[in-house]
Amino acid sequence: MTIAVYGKKIDAEFAEATRNLFAALEKYEVKVIVYLPLLDYIKANLPYIPRFSGTFKTSDDLKDTDVMISLGGDGTFLDSIVLVQAMEIPIMGINLGRLGFLASTSIPEIDNSIDLLMASRYTIEKRSMLQLLSSTNLFDPFPFALNDMVVRNSLLGLLHIKTFIDGDYLSTYYADGLIIATPTGSTAYSLSVGGPILTPNLSAFVLSAIAPHHLTVRPLVIPDNSLIELEVAGRDGELIISLDSRNIRVPQPVKLALKKAPFQANVICLEGTTFYRTIRSKLLWGLDKRN
Repeated sequence: MTIAVYGKKIDAEFAEATRNLFAALEKYEVKVIVYLPLLDYIKANLPYIPRFSGTFKTSDDLKDTDVMISLGGDGTFLDSIVLVQAMEIPIMGINLGRLGFLASTSIPEIDNSIDLLMASRYTIEKRSMLQLLSSTNLFDPFPFALNDMVVRNSLLGLLHIKTFIDGDYLSTYYADGLIIATPTGSTAYSLSVGGPILTPNLSAFVLSAIAPHHLTVRPLVIPDNSLIELEVAGRDGELIISLDSRNIRVPQPVKLALKKAPFQANVICLEGTTFYRTIRSKLLWGLDKRN
């Protein structure tokens, strides 16, 4: 079994947690490969050098990998998707950040989580993803997102976002931007602008405007087999287009299209972990402080 450990910079306060992770893996006869920039950072900044069998830096280095462990927060988890790409390698997140909605395993649970992983006491949630289509091949070679696609103005000012669903005109959004989110992304940026929470297994996308200049605009849930087409323009400045944690600037106007990706992300959910338990613990769902 080959396990890849991915991460970025590890703060000194998490040095012991990093040590515990590699120590937990050493108990089992597994091949551990480490993301090379992470290994270089550990060697230079932490008082611990992990035992490992090899390193990786690109997607090509992961072809024989069985599981990836993402060590960090949700941003790190999203970055790991860019490496895994269409290989659908199952990913387990260990949270060193704050919320950790995707990276659901916490520091005190590291030892037990590795034991559950090695005992195959987990399920794999298949998460749908978005694919961005554009005439200039934006974000190639990986124009995909697990959470969302966001288009917004680089300056203060309204955008005009003419929107079509399966060729049928929906509306023109006059807003600071537009978020198109998967069920996974419904608990991220979309939620903060009033979008609904979608359970991960729903076959749907949600369109949520950012600061719309309408009293009648509300988030809209559509089937995920829809083709979404956008014609985006504003008064001046560039547009910022985001796929998860990646951003690019493009001149306006621009035409974009989005559809469901032809592959999914495989997210490891350890025994005892459920979506509803996660929204209670992470989002304090239904918490009543009066009692």
